[in-house]
Amino acid sequence: MDEKGLLRRIAAGEKEFFGELVLRHQDFIFNAVRNFVRLEEEARDITQDVFLKAYENMDKFRGESKFSSWLYRIAYNLSVNWSERRRGRETQLDDSFADTVPDDAGSADEQFDRALVLSRIKEVIAELPGKYSVVLKLYYFEDRSYQEIADTLGIPLNTVKIQLLRARGLVRKKLDF
Repeated sequence: MDEKGLLRRIAAGEKEFFGELVLRHQDFIFNAVRNFVRLEEEARDITQDVFLKAYENMDKFRGESKFSSWLYRIAYNLSVNWSERRRGRETQLDDSFADTVPDDAGSADEQFDRALVLSRIKEVIAELPGKYSVVLKLYYFEDRSYQEIADTLGIPLNTVKIQLLRARGLVRKKLDF
């Protein structure tokens, strides 16, 4: 059954179909929360809370965006709340996660699609040989310069450039870009 059909049946009172929605979206929501929270056990708890909150508020889902975008917004809000409680001070967002948070219903679908692509890119990077994944992570996710990467890894500057070039090629090939 497609997602719209599931949502119609749930709206008609057949709440047992909510489990199917959980199965379809749990990995994405967990990964989104994990990108923000970073602690696996806390991320699992927040992910459960996301689905509990969604279940309790199904009547508030208006269908103006994808269901997954609505879940994502709940995940973001719960992650921010967790962070504020845990730190007791102003929340410092992970930029890659904060950039994907929808500002309005119109951009929610675009933001969701962008988050899926980012998630897939991270998976591909994790599959690369260590020397390539480490330079990509340092360059793109930690904003290190070529020289800083060379110094950190103890390798020549030109080696960093070559490894980044090859790593980008491998990522493009795996993603069929």
